[in-house]
Amino acid sequence: MIRHTLSFRFADEIDQATRESVLAELRTFPDRYPAMRGFVLGENISTRDRTFTHTMAVDFDTHDDLLAYLGSESHESFVHTRWRPVIGRQAITSFEYAERPSLAAGRTSPVSTRPHGPYGMEYARIEVPDMQATIDFLEYHVGLQLEQRTDEYAYLRADIEHHAIELIHAPERTDGWTTAVGYSVESEEVLEQLHKSVLDAGLEVLELQERQQALCENGFAVKDPNGLIIELFTEFQEYAEPPHIEIRPLNLVHPFIATAKYEETQDFYQNVLRFIPSDYVVGSTTFFRGEDRHHHSLAVQNNKEHFTAHLCFAMKSLDHVMRMRARALYKGAPIASDIVNHSASTSIAFYLHDPRFGPRFELCDRHRVFTPEEHETHRARRMPADPRNIDVWRPASDDWGRF
Repeated sequence: MIRHTLSFRFADEIDQATRESVLAELRTFPDRYPAMRGFVLGENISTRDRTFTHTMAVDFDTHDDLLAYLGSESHESFVHTRWRPVIGRQAITSFEYAERPSLAAGRTSPVSTRPHGPYGMEYARIEVPDMQATIDFLEYHVGLQLEQRTDEYAYLRADIEHHAIELIHAPERTDGWTTAVGYSVESEEVLEQLHKSVLDAGLEVLELQERQQALCENGFAVKDPNGLIIELFTEFQEYAEPPHIEIRPLNLVHPFIATAKYEETQDFYQNVLRFIPSDYVVGSTTFFRGEDRHHHSLAVQNNKEHFTAHLCFAMKSLDHVMRMRARALYKGAPIASDIVNHSASTSIAFYLHDPRFGPRFELCDRHRVFTPEEHETHRARRMPADPRNIDVWRPASDDWGRF
């Protein structure tokens, strides 16, 4: 094991509110960096040495895990924008140790024996009436990079994965329409189990789109009760490096699917595709997670009609979310829902929407990631239909506006 410690003192001129804000952000690190183990943060109570006022300690399984955390873009952004401006003094140590068996006993992670579901969302396929205008929007307002374009289709990516958005040229449409979403699966064994689950449910197994077949090792597709195509596959192709764009998403987190067949759709995603419920807004929304442990890799909303309401992209930092919001305000791009502090996932986000380009695009920071232990043991909460259970910053139970 590698133990990493950080002792520090805030600069004398830093006010208490700023100090508490930085400490609160540090406490979110275990959710943001799943490789962390045994995170603790506390005030210095020593009567012998008051050089530092606080210490943070955390363990990593390997030195590579520590280096990956220290070198991550989100950590670098935090250090430059939040940490260095407020810290007066600090000391960092890292050392290797062997955990004593007597201490480790009884602290093993739960062993999962349940069938696994899809790993995480990789892309959405959207038919759009104006290909160039949609590309311009996604490049400037979402931060995606165009990788390939023909008269028929275009691929845009967020990080190293081959693409996050596939656009299909559909001049006959007035508004954009999401026709398919793609999820990676962690192994051929899990893929085969999901294939069998679909057949056992009496559903038709479809072939992957022909272009997608060339971008993965193996896979199949199935339609959900609303007709949305779900593509499942292993070994999605990746680039060696992410795009050299500073303000861009790290990944595509989830679709938010509205449906008039709420219970049937819940049953399909939970009992056929084996997504795990994370939380419910009773009678309104179910949040499902995949094996990547994001609070939700999929959300289903009870509605009068079916449509993909939004796609969520995770940005590198809250600063980047706000910079994208500033771009939208500067260009007059329609903000469908402004800053929201999500009750369930703990993310802070805003939503852009121009119907020509498809669903709303949510740009968020700090979407909750469960620890491996939480992933196996978390009990889904059943929250009443109250706007404060969607956005914790809503002041009252009747404040339903601005969503």
